[in-house]
Amino acid sequence: MEKILLKFSEKQVTQPITSEIILDLAVLINILNANVTPQGGEILFEVSSEDVGRVVEAFKNRGVTVAVQRGVAVDKHKCINCGGCYSVCPVDAISLNKDYSVDFDKNKCISCGLCLDTCPTRAITI
Repeated sequence: MEKILLKFSEKQVTQPITSEIILDLAVLINILNANVTPQGGEILFEVSSEDVGRVVEAFKNRGVTVAVQRGVAVDKHKCINCGGCYSVCPVDAISLNKDYSVDFDKNKCISCGLCLDTCPTRAITI
């Protein structure tokens, strides 16, 4: 499964772009996170690796900004293992080891960005 982030403009959020693509391509998607307002929006979803290319192309053809997500990356040299990220992760993608170091599970991560905002050393990127 691959994670894809879609960014919709103010004009695009009033159109059924996502449902049209799902129906046209007969593809299954798993919505992980969505924030849509009249001013624009973002949807993060998973799709099978086999379908990524055609799904990305379909959204781009409709003018949607598309980014394939690679998940959380941690700079171990900057990380001080404070646990701030662990305390805010809504999907338990971050765990603490017995030595209090942190581990990230990219498969669970929904790229919400909460861990970025709490990291005092800015060791986390998405």
